[in-house]
Amino acid sequence: MTTETFGPLAPLQNPNFRLLLAGFAIGQMLMPLQFITQILWVQSTAPRDVWLILVAFIATSRGLGALAFGLYGGALADRFNRQRLLLLMQFLQILTTLAIAGLMYFSIAGWIGFTVFFVLTFLSSGLQSIDAPTRLAIVPDVLGPNLTPAGMSLNQVAGQVAMPLAMMVTGLTIDLLGFSGAYAVTVVGHLLAIILIGLMQYQASTLSSRQLDQSYGLAQIKTDIKVGLRYASGHPVVLWIIILLVLMMSLGYPATASLGPTWVTTVVGVPIHRMGFVVMFWGIGSLTAALILARFSNIVHRGAVIGLGAVLFCVGFVILVFSKQEINLMIGNFGLGAGMTTLMVSSTILIQHIVPNEIRGRIMSLFQLNMAFAQLMTMPVALLGQWFTLAVVFPILSYATFAIVVGVLLTQPQIIRAKIHLTRPGHPQT
Repeated sequence: MTTETFGPLAPLQNPNFRLLLAGFAIGQMLMPLQFITQILWVQSTAPRDVWLILVAFIATSRGLGALAFGLYGGALADRFNRQRLLLLMQFLQILTTLAIAGLMYFSIAGWIGFTVFFVLTFLSSGLQSIDAPTRLAIVPDVLGPNLTPAGMSLNQVAGQVAMPLAMMVTGLTIDLLGFSGAYAVTVVGHLLAIILIGLMQYQASTLSSRQLDQSYGLAQIKTDIKVGLRYASGHPVVLWIIILLVLMMSLGYPATASLGPTWVTTVVGVPIHRMGFVVMFWGIGSLTAALILARFSNIVHRGAVIGLGAVLFCVGFVILVFSKQEINLMIGNFGLGAGMTTLMVSSTILIQHIVPNEIRGRIMSLFQLNMAFAQLMTMPVALLGQWFTLAVVFPILSYATFAIVVGVLLTQPQIIRAKIHLTRPGHPQT
């Protein structure tokens, strides 16, 4: 029997969580630095008549990698020591990072160079798709059920502070070190993450010795995946949250994130030097929502908060694509960031609370698949944008996203009604 202190900063009292949080923040800084560097390198080296398609294929490669490895990642996270799995993923990501930096350094472009580049991007995304559900699954192991909501909110705060900082320094880093140097710098981040994760005093007591020690092959992996899929399909709240995210992100993410900067600069006509200032409001919205969620981390009506986040994202999307003024772009980006953060944090907390530990990794990998589908949709959206113009396609996508969100929330009220249950301070934790 233990008692715990509630509060937005309570998880920071746990030294293992502090190490995990620092590693997560570093990871959030690495992603935009690598992604933006990839985009700018392809833009600078690709033929002019296909550069937009090749830029879109970056997201496609990342989506395919996440889709191919994601479910396996969750199964591995439930079967093996999660700390060791995180360490292995960081080491393998160092190898893929150095390989991509080498391509950039030796200016290996052309069709052979781009093919190798996209294969490496596919593999790197696959490794990240194993890393992500493992990180999500390990948080309750470290904090316990009561402090997990506050811990996830702090994760989001750290991420929303780290990502804008990374975006701000990316251009300067490329100017100073070139594409290859900027990409290679991210190796330092992976090394720091290895050190931080390695320092954690993590006990894998929640996983049975049978799970950890037995020979584990492809057949067992497929069986574990089927168990996760069976659980999700039989739990209406978990199933429909995942469906909502997949549908919503497949339509909304390509326009607002992957091709959002293109919309701002080419359709609205915001100068490139001011684009960063406009897009920054996405980060401001995300940070604002994350701080509010951290402050009120003991909210039990998480389903209602999920619905609020989804609607707020849709409102931001509509404002973004139906405005031709910078102030409206800022408001739209703020709504997108705040809605996305509210939706993702609360969905993660609710699913982690519902799902038993022994299959948590597999369910979190299903949860992460929404980003895989979102990235895969970037190519079709880019092609439609070339055929019909982005000015025609993006408003249609915004209305479709809004309609889907409202439709799911109205027809699946169990999402809105879903709650988490916390042990109050002074009461025994079960």
